[in-house]
Amino acid sequence: MRSIVVGGGVAGLAASVQLAADGHEVMLVEQRDILGGRVRMRENSKWLLDPGLHLLRRKGAMNQLLRKLRAPRVLGQRWNEHNFNPIGCDKKRALDVLTTMSTDNIANKIPQFVIPRGGWSSLVGRMIAAANQVGVTFDPGSTAESINLNSGKISSLSISGKDIECDAVVLANPPSLAAKLLETAGLDASPLHECTEHRVAALDVALEGRPMRPYSGLFDEESGVIAIDMTTPDRIPNGADSDSCTILHAVNLSGEGPDALNQIKEMLDSRCSGWRNMTSVRRSTESVMLHPCSYEQRVDTTLHVESGIGLAGAHVISDYHLSDAAVDTGRAAAKTLMKNR
Repeated sequence: MRSIVVGGGVAGLAASVQLAADGHEVMLVEQRDILGGRVRMRENSKWLLDPGLHLLRRKGAMNQLLRKLRAPRVLGQRWNEHNFNPIGCDKKRALDVLTTMSTDNIANKIPQFVIPRGGWSSLVGRMIAAANQVGVTFDPGSTAESINLNSGKISSLSISGKDIECDAVVLANPPSLAAKLLETAGLDASPLHECTEHRVAALDVALEGRPMRPYSGLFDEESGVIAIDMTTPDRIPNGADSDSCTILHAVNLSGEGPDALNQIKEMLDSRCSGWRNMTSVRRSTESVMLHPCSYEQRVDTTLHVESGIGLAGAHVISDYHLSDAAVDTGRAAAKTLMKNR
């Protein structure tokens, strides 16, 4: 069987690896020139600063897949949840928020968190390497334009002006783009149109000091700001002491915009005195997509499985959240298509 996966983020990579491991000939199509989706890292010459707050769940879907692939060790230092400081709420509430990265949801279970060794880009690199090993071919810089059906089943995918025959497709791209592709084949995309992005303000900083000490993180119920210390020796300059540096990631879960970003800074001013004067590297954004939809808006991966089409991503139903949900649904889409071929 030949399968095409649309979208080169972690959901698409997970689906590609699963399909190839099950014997499919797999092509992964990504409209951008590089893979990795939202977890691609922007590097600084001295500091390793992930784009956002990315803790790894010790028993989450991402780590399970990497262990299955026998990828090099990715579990780094355990993040200390015991020193997580809730402000205006109890510890359980704060850990629920951290687990789901939402003030509206309750976690089924509070996981153990670890700080991934080498940052999230290293995890993506391991997934790409694994995909190469099982024979996945990559087509970056190309656009999936339309789905072609024959008697209700997928027959080909139009990619940058060429029709590529296939037996199955996994749409691991954003909901709006997946909806457009489904509609080119006259398929119902209404559940995807209902997805409403949750956008937030975020701040990532590398500090020459430890202004959050003794805490490993803070969550302020009133403002919705969560800030996590993700300092490890591999994320700071060579020769620096991790006891005198801080890698800090903060998000305002209450929303986006300049006021939301200022709320992050004001919370740090009140709880991490002097952090501004300690800043070596700062990256901030007034608006970044955190969740592609609310938990209630998640769609079923089997929406069009009878046509040979699966859906994957953090907008698809899963017991997990964020990147773990993306990996979980990528693998689930692949397995579901195998069962229904």
